[in-house]
Amino acid sequence: MDHSTQGSRQANSEEAVVDAIRRMIVESRFDEDGRITESSLSRKLGASRTPVRMALKLLHAEGILIKLEGRGYRARLFSEEAHVHATEVRGVLEGLAAQRLARNGLSSLNRERLDKSVEATGAIITRGIIDNEAIEAFAVANLIFHRTIMQGSDNPFIEDCLRRLKVMPDSGIGEVLASSRVNWSLNRIIVSHSQHLIIKKALEAGDGVRAFNMMREHSSTPAEYHELF
Repeated sequence: MDHSTQGSRQANSEEAVVDAIRRMIVESRFDEDGRITESSLSRKLGASRTPVRMALKLLHAEGILIKLEGRGYRARLFSEEAHVHATEVRGVLEGLAAQRLARNGLSSLNRERLDKSVEATGAIITRGIIDNEAIEAFAVANLIFHRTIMQGSDNPFIEDCLRRLKVMPDSGIGEVLASSRVNWSLNRIIVSHSQHLIIKKALEAGDGVRAFNMMREHSSTPAEYHELF
């Protein structure tokens, strides 16, 4: 077997394990005082112990896992203050991505994806009904919008840093999905859609300053919008 191919498969395997553990932490699938071990995770994930071992070391280095005496780790608990700090950082990172994309210029593919995203959220607002179909459509459209900007920034370090923040509870889409107050949910989508349109216009105009400021506002203040509505 070609060694470069083998190395690539190993790296992909470790990345998949890291992402799986992140999801488990986000979903609170570990007991508060539970011991996370290499052997138990290997069984749960159906993965060999080598990528699990490397994933645990990586997440420990990132501060997401805490090393226990003897063997094993436990998931780090994040305070409300830590959540606020993480949200601020996410806003700056996404703002930087939008700024870079504005300065680099939109490719035809990026433009097409952004167009489809805002068209989809606009259709939800026109329909005026928040049900499971609308919620799923909004989640997909919003994900496309943000991922397009992240990937279009042409800076992999931005995505790497944002990936580390995935262990924090999401205060954007998550609040919309979990809300039982239909009017608030629709209003929140209207605000999100309006901000997407402004960000898209700044990207198309190559206005990096406005793209940064609007994207930062959009990504870092969802909790304030929650209180507003």
